[in-house]
Amino acid sequence: MHGRHGCLEALRLGFSWLLPDPWTQRTVSRFEEDTGATVALVRTDDPLQALRRRTVDIAVVRGERDTPRGAHTLHLFDEPRVAVCSEHNDLTRLGHLDWADVRYWPLVVNTVSGTTGTWSWPADQRPDRIIETANYDEWLESVAADRGIGIVPEVARRRTRHPAVSFVPLTGAPPSPVRLVYFPDSQRALIRRFLDASLPTAE
Repeated sequence: MHGRHGCLEALRLGFSWLLPDPWTQRTVSRFEEDTGATVALVRTDDPLQALRRRTVDIAVVRGERDTPRGAHTLHLFDEPRVAVCSEHNDLTRLGHLDWADVRYWPLVVNTVSGTTGTWSWPADQRPDRIIETANYDEWLESVAADRGIGIVPEVARRRTRHPAVSFVPLTGAPPSPVRLVYFPDSQRALIRRFLDASLPTAE
C-alpha cells in the first residue's frame, strides 16, 4: 500500500455500458470517502476479458455470463427487462411483448457482453433468427435499422435516447442479474472495501 505517501491508489472498475444508477454513484462515493483511494471507471466491450488480462481489478457484469476460473462473484441485484424495436417495427403497435413470444421475432443480440441471447431460452423455445453484434452501440444501431428487436435491462429505457427506437413493455421475462466479478488475489484490501461499500446500508 503506497497511498499514504503521495501515490493515490486507484481501483479499476470495468464495465461495458450504462453503469447501474444510483448504485454506482453511491458506492463510488462511499468507497472513496472511506479509503482515500479513487475508482477509475474503465469502459470496455468485454469486462470479463479485461479482468482476465488484469487491465481492470473488478468488473460489473450483467446477465448469466460464465466467469473466469478462480474468480469470485457478488450478486448485487436484478434488473427488469424491456423490449426495444425500431420506430417502424410492427411491435410498436402491439404495445407489449411476452417473453414466450420473443421467439417469433428476429432478435438482435450482443454476443460479447449482452444480457439476452440464445442461452436465455431452452433449446426448443429460442428465436429462429439471430442477428449478432459485438457491443452495445452496434446492437442499438442494428435495432434502430430494423434488423430485429432487442431485449435489454430497463435501465436503457431511462438512459438511452435514440430517435429511431421505441421501448416496449416485456411481460413474463426473468430479471437480469447484476454482479461484481473479481480475482481474490488482486488488490485484496481495496476490493474488500469496495465490496463493503457496494452493499446497501441501513439508513
